[in-house]
Amino acid sequence: MPDELILFEKMQQGDTSALEYFFREYTDVLYYRAFGFVKDSSVSEDIVQEVFIRFWQLRKNLKITDSVVGYLCKAVDHRCQNYLEHLKVKHHYEESQRWEIIEEEVPEDEEELNIMRERLNVFVDSLPEKCREIFILACIEGLKYKEVGERLDVSVNTVKTQLKSAYSKLRAEFNEKDLEIIALLIFLGYM
Repeated sequence: MPDELILFEKMQQGDTSALEYFFREYTDVLYYRAFGFVKDSSVSEDIVQEVFIRFWQLRKNLKITDSVVGYLCKAVDHRCQNYLEHLKVKHHYEESQRWEIIEEEVPEDEEELNIMRERLNVFVDSLPEKCREIFILACIEGLKYKEVGERLDVSVNTVKTQLKSAYSKLRAEFNEKDLEIIALLIFLGYM
């Protein structure tokens, strides 16, 4: 390790060959570490590249007294966490935009909403008893599969199978625009 710290000190003084050494030595380890987090090869490559760029840019202010690879691994972990957090925020934003678009498509006419609500109630009532119970608990009340299974004393696989059947019948009964309105009605609790 002392040799590595000597190389790091040389890098801090501007020796690019020391940076090249670290790059050659640790790129693969860092890539696989990043890939373990983000599950995307090009994102993993970008993260490792960004870490090395930042490593070079901040070299004069860095205090590494133990392990260069340890520092680089922590930097990769941090970048991966930032990336995943960014993805989560982006997904949340896209979902909220999608709901806004759907809300705009929901008929303003209360009578039209009531007709759609009634059609959905008729559909739910037409489902076989167990399928109907599972659909109501999972989709309308929002219980998790395991909770539905426990409440009805059935397996999680039964819950999944019955919901798959209900969704299939729902798609056959309603067009895509109606399904968006139904999803919004359920989401907003207008059932």
